[in-house]
Amino acid sequence: MFLMLVLCSIILTSFSKNRELNQKQNFAFEQPNQLYTYREYVISYGYYAVEIMKEFKIPASVILAQAMLETSFGKSKLSQKSNNHFGIKCDNTWHGSSVQHSDDEQQECFRAYPTVKASFQDYGKFISSRPWYFHLFKLETNNYRKWAVGLHEAGYATDPQYSNKIIDLIERYQLYQLDEM
Repeated sequence: MFLMLVLCSIILTSFSKNRELNQKQNFAFEQPNQLYTYREYVISYGYYAVEIMKEFKIPASVILAQAMLETSFGKSKLSQKSNNHFGIKCDNTWHGSSVQHSDDEQQECFRAYPTVKASFQDYGKFISSRPWYFHLFKLETNNYRKWAVGLHEAGYATDPQYSNKIIDLIERYQLYQLDEM
């Protein structure tokens, strides 16, 4: 129940903050369906992010922001056809289901999951079992900025703006509140 209150608080405060920012900068107000997508995503998957944070010691804000970015708030083809919310590709250790999807190259192999929750769980296992991410676990779970930069520097994504995009999502939607859970 407490987690639901925090999730609702995040949604309401970031909604007000974004509306004020848009009005000050003279931008058009966000389309209702874009905000609805954000709200639905936080409500649907914020709990999973907190669970993974508690189990694996990865900031919930980073987890949820990565999932939002990787899936375009759950709208990407990859997430819809495979429940893969983190863009994790197959490798020689993956023995589960997979789908073909074009990303950096044509028809790459991506992990497929029976549920979104399984995707979040596998993300925690993936990050915590790869040696190139081990140094991140020396950071506090409320240090989302260093986590975002560290994930990018360790090669999580090829986009040169990846860490900035993660940090922007965390701050725009005040996802850092999840790290205090």
